[in-house]
Amino acid sequence: MIQDIYDPLEKYRFEFREKFAELAQAKFEELAQKSGIDAKKNHETTQSIAGAKKELSSQKNKLLLKVFLILLLVVGLAISGYLAYKFGANADGIRYGVICATCILLLFLTGKSLSKTSKHIEELKFQVRIWEREAWAQMRPLNELYTWDIPVKLIEKTVPKLAFDPYFTASRLANLKRQFGWDDSFNENKSILFAQSGEINGNAFAIGEYMKQNWGSKTYTGEKQITWTQWVVDTNGKSRLVTKSQVLTASVTKPIPVYQNEKILIYGNDAAPNLKFSRNPSEFSNNDGLFNSIRKKMELRRLKKFSQNLDDDSQYTLMSNHEFETLFHAKDRNNEVEFRLLFTALAQTQILKIMKDQNFGYGDDFSFKKQGKINLISAKHLDDAPIDTNPERFQDFDFYRAKRNFLEFNEKYFKDIYFAFAPLLSIPLYQQTRTHEDIYNENAKQLSFWEHEAIANFYGDSHFKHPQCVTRSILKTTTVSHENGVSKILVSAHGFRTQSHISYVKVFGGDGKWHNVAVEWDEYLPICGSSLISVAESEDGRKIKTYKNNAHLRRNIYSWLERD
Repeated sequence: MIQDIYDPLEKYRFEFREKFAELAQAKFEELAQKSGIDAKKNHETTQSIAGAKKELSSQKNKLLLKVFLILLLVVGLAISGYLAYKFGANADGIRYGVICATCILLLFLTGKSLSKTSKHIEELKFQVRIWEREAWAQMRPLNELYTWDIPVKLIEKTVPKLAFDPYFTASRLANLKRQFGWDDSFNENKSILFAQSGEINGNAFAIGEYMKQNWGSKTYTGEKQITWTQWVVDTNGKSRLVTKSQVLTASVTKPIPVYQNEKILIYGNDAAPNLKFSRNPSEFSNNDGLFNSIRKKMELRRLKKFSQNLDDDSQYTLMSNHEFETLFHAKDRNNEVEFRLLFTALAQTQILKIMKDQNFGYGDDFSFKKQGKINLISAKHLDDAPIDTNPERFQDFDFYRAKRNFLEFNEKYFKDIYFAFAPLLSIPLYQQTRTHEDIYNENAKQLSFWEHEAIANFYGDSHFKHPQCVTRSILKTTTVSHENGVSKILVSAHGFRTQSHISYVKVFGGDGKWHNVAVEWDEYLPICGSSLISVAESEDGRKIKTYKNNAHLRRNIYSWLERD
């Protein structure tokens, strides 16, 4: 039986962090041995590249110095030549003539040296390209062994409670909907960029990165210059007619579409099925000192007052752990019995540890929203981190740099993913509750629309957007057909075109009159483009290669643009 994790911070600190690092090290060594590459020979090649690049940098600096010297000599030649001509055959003229001749000689010599340096630079560039091609060839067997699932499989070996799917299937999404009440309304005005699903002890989760479109505003300005004449009295007391001018400025504010990338962890669990609450990072968690202590006490007094108020519909009742109440601050909870069932004394203690820690985790940087059986976790550290596991990031022509990058990325990836799960792992009831549906799971292989959108976004919206679209596009997908393991997907790219307008704004001028100032602005109108892609799911993606020569592999999925 897999042991539950009730103290995720301490587990990471004293066990998981070191265990994962050892597994990542062993995995790289396994891949290196399997590839059969000669690391020593590759190191010799990369050292040659480094030496050539260092020499190249030095030669470029010399080249700049010589170009600067030539410019100085040209200026000196021009000045001395002019002075020699001006003074003629007298002593000064002869002296400047000598300087002029010296400049000519130095120009000749420096120019010859410049040509030699330029030629040497080109030779070095050519040699660097040769050695880099050789280094890439040496590393090709290893670069071809990296796969999308390496990081998550290392996590599974480190934390057996976590199990990841090869890709986000339609059956996994259906499970989230049917068992836990997940609603596709979440996906409105959003497009999935990457999705990773799986389960914790039989309870489904999905980590998603998505792009969403909202409306912002933009202020457009316009100007108009006006002139007028008026009588003024000068210092001598005389009246005279003068012309005055003024630039009038006007502005209008209009809506524009704005786009933002975000990440979220969705987790389904039957425990406390009626409970709803939300909490955001607390400003009190990561601050110490007298001032912060006073503010925390003031906040606690407000919570006590809110708890004692019987005139509103809130069911909030303050628990005995005042520090947890102040920092977790889930005052909008709707069911006190289920909240206490979920957040036992042990859960409160472990969550406080996570929120107050700054040495091993990320502290209180997470939002936690529960909607019945659905839990939503977002975290600042997750927003700032890559969550896709594209193996191309590990590819390099330098063996030792590749090893360093492989270990650093995977260890950081594990930390980022683990501390997104940490608030959920702190709750004992979540690990003790296993869904009945998981035991009798019919795990179909067909992809969910989340995965379809991620594949479309992997190609980029430029392949699907309307020619008149001037913004980013929200890509949405519809399955047109599914035959012989291949799905034909219609990708719709929702963006905006612009239509120019002119608004006239009345502005009061210095001439005592109102003037219409023209302001040009753009109206953003919806527009949609579309194209087809095909997607093939397979446990062994290489078998699907026969479907299409230009198919692109992503995880165990092959896909291709239909118009190619």
